[in-house]
Amino acid sequence: MGGAFAAVPGGSEAMCSNPATLLETRSPELTAVYGRLYSGLSDDSKIGQGYFGFAGPLRRYLQGAAGVSWNDTRLSEAYSETSFSVSYATAVYRGVAGGLTLKYLRRGYVSDAYTAVDPVFGSGYSKSALGADLGFFWRPAPAYGLGFALKNLNRPDLGLDSADRLPVEARVGFSYLMRTSLLDFDASFAGSDYTLSAGAEYSFQRSYALRMGLAAGNDSRRNISMGLGARFGLAEFDYSFVLPIGGISGTMGSHRLAFSFRFGPEADALSASEAAAALELRRAREKAAAQEEQIKTLQLKLEAAPAAAPAAAPEAKPEPTAAEVQKQIEQLKSELEKSRAEIEAAKTRPAARPAVQAAPKPAAKPAARPAAGRRTYAVREGDTLESIAASVYGDPDRWPEIYRANQGAVGRGGEVKPGQVLVLP
Repeated sequence: MGGAFAAVPGGSEAMCSNPATLLETRSPELTAVYGRLYSGLSDDSKIGQGYFGFAGPLRRYLQGAAGVSWNDTRLSEAYSETSFSVSYATAVYRGVAGGLTLKYLRRGYVSDAYTAVDPVFGSGYSKSALGADLGFFWRPAPAYGLGFALKNLNRPDLGLDSADRLPVEARVGFSYLMRTSLLDFDASFAGSDYTLSAGAEYSFQRSYALRMGLAAGNDSRRNISMGLGARFGLAEFDYSFVLPIGGISGTMGSHRLAFSFRFGPEADALSASEAAAALELRRAREKAAAQEEQIKTLQLKLEAAPAAAPAAAPEAKPEPTAAEVQKQIEQLKSELEKSRAEIEAAKTRPAARPAVQAAPKPAAKPAARPAAGRRTYAVREGDTLESIAASVYGDPDRWPEIYRANQGAVGRGGEVKPGQVLVLP
C-alpha cells in the first residue's frame, strides 16, 4: 500500500501509523510480522524485522480502544532498533477520533574490535529514550476517511556521545472506500525530508485481497510495493514485497509476512465498511445527545425570556421572545426525533440469515413486503446488488443504496447469497 496508512483503520498495526484509527477496531486482534529488508545487498548485510501487536476495544472502564506493540529491526547482529508502544484512542469531538502513543525507544550496538577503540562508544553501546505520537482520524462519510498524525512529538534523543534527536514527523492521509476497493494517499514530512505515497486494495470473494502501492520522496527515493492477503475464518495472512526503484540500488527488495487473528463474537463479520456503519451509529447518538443538551438550554432560557422583545438601543441585538425560543425548541425536538429514528434504524440492521419461507419462483417478481415500515428482498440464485437495484428501482446504478442499508449483512465485497434477506431503503 506504499505505506499510506494514516487514514486507514489499522487494527493491531495502527500504532505504527496513526493511533487514532484504533477507534475503528471492532474486536480484539493479534498480529505478528516477520520481514527481510533489502535482501541481496552486495556486502551480504542481513536486515531483519519483527513486529508483535495486540489491540482491541475497551468497554468497561474507558470508552475507546487500546493497543500494545513491540517492533525490532536488526542489522547482522551488529545494530538494533527496538520500540515498545502503548496506544489509546477515543472520540474527542463529534465523530473525530484522537489517539496517543507512548513509546520506549532503544538503539543498541554490538561490541567488537572496531567499536572497542571508537571514542563514540566510550559511554556505552546503547541509548534509550521515551517518545510520544499523536493522531486524529475523521470519517465525514462512510466512504471517506481523513487522518493526521504527529510522530516523535518530544524529539527523543538517541545519540551516544552527542545529541541525535529524532525529527518530528507530520503525516496527513486520505482514504476512499468503494464496494470492493480501497484507495489511500499519504504525505509525510520529517525535517527536510518528505514522502508522498499512494496505495490501492482490491477485494474479491470476501476472502482475498490484492494490493499495490507507490512511494516517492526527496533524494530520488522511490519504491513500488505489491501484496496479497487471504482470510480464513478469524485468521488472516498477508504478504508484501517492496522494491526500491530509486535512491537505493543493489537489492532485491524487502519481503514481509504477517499473520493476524481476531477474537470475540463480532470478529467473523468485520470489514472496513462495517466499522464505518458502527461509526455512523455512534455519530447519530452523539448528535442526539447534543440536541438534547440544546433543548435543555433553551428551556432554561424560555423561563427567563420576556413575552415580548423590550425596546433596545439601535446597535444592541434584541433578546429573543418566549415565542421565538419556543419555536426553536419545537424545531430541535423534531430534529431529535429524526436522530432517534436514525439510531433505531442503525441498531436494527439485519444480519445475513436464511429466509424461513420458500424461495420465490424464478419468473415471479422479487418478494417484497413491509417490515417495520421498510421493505425487504429475498435474494435468489444469481442475484447481485446491481441486478437487485435494477429489478427493484429500475436503475442498476442505485446498488450503493442497498449496500449501505445492509453493510452488516453483505460485507465489503458486496457478495449476497440465495435466501438472504436484504432491507430495501
